[in-house]
Amino acid sequence: MELLKLIKNRISSEWKKTFNDNVDILNRNAHDQDQKLDTTNSRIDNLVLHSGGDSPNEVVDARVNNKGETFDTLESRLLASEDKHDEDVTQLDMTQENQRLQFEQLNQAIGKLMGTYGATLDLYVSVDGDDKNGDGTEEKPFKTIQMAVNVMPLISSSQITIWIDDGVYLEDIVLKSINALRINIRTIQSLGVLDQSKNDMPVKVRSISFFNCTGYFQIAGIQAVDQANAPVYGGRKYSFLCEQSGYLALNQVRCVENTKAISNHVAVYTGGSSRCHIYNSYFSNQNQLNLSILMSETRIAQDVLGTGNNIGFEASDGTVRDGSTSALTATTKQKTSGQGLIISKGTVLS
Repeated sequence: MELLKLIKNRISSEWKKTFNDNVDILNRNAHDQDQKLDTTNSRIDNLVLHSGGDSPNEVVDARVNNKGETFDTLESRLLASEDKHDEDVTQLDMTQENQRLQFEQLNQAIGKLMGTYGATLDLYVSVDGDDKNGDGTEEKPFKTIQMAVNVMPLISSSQITIWIDDGVYLEDIVLKSINALRINIRTIQSLGVLDQSKNDMPVKVRSISFFNCTGYFQIAGIQAVDQANAPVYGGRKYSFLCEQSGYLALNQVRCVENTKAISNHVAVYTGGSSRCHIYNSYFSNQNQLNLSILMSETRIAQDVLGTGNNIGFEASDGTVRDGSTSALTATTKQKTSGQGLIISKGTVLS
């Protein structure tokens, strides 16, 4: 019911106008409240669907999820939400497990890359070994030397030794981009004092090379064979090579297979900024014993022996320190080219 305005009274017309304006405002507010009540009642009618009877007694809006999807019943919406939650939890668990496995794999890869700090790593190779099922232990050795090299960490503060059992390994062993404190590639036998002019080394390989490695490397008790099929680097076939690497020591190394007819063959190739020390070794009937190229340097100890070689040592823009005696012979024992330098017992040849 609306409020009645003042029509006839003794009150001044000004006061009546003010009073009537206020009545108009109150009537409008009352009308707005009636509309809101109607809207609320309509909303309430919409919330409860067919209360009682055979129809479900539920809130209609509750059947709509946050994506605007409408379900037949509130129960179905709740079940769908719970199923989705369970799926999300399962997926999260799977993701966490996958991440855990990935972290384990990453840790293993880092372990292989870095090696064990300060430890000694020993790897074993035998002609009776197995590259597929072997693990490099003494009980389960690898079959090839290259497989042992392949499992070496790329970065290691350890001393790594590859122990090789007696036999012939027609391999071209390549060590590339390995940074290690020390790497030994040697026979498993204790050689002691051995007359290399008459006795073969227990381990025979075709070639061993170091490319872009750092550290100290030693090859001991190994003999070069099958040199006609040796690999080529820089236009030269080689038995032992150290290119842009650290310090290579050749101890009790034997090269006696006749390569004099192979004009590009060199037994020991030292290149880049590498350093090489040859000692207690024997070279016979070689086309060329050593080539030191660019900034590399090779030192020949006085206990290096051999006969019948074409060329002894060549310094091609590199340096050779020749401490050998007359017990090591060659048609041309010393040769320089470019800015090569040979230092021999106080005598400089350049």
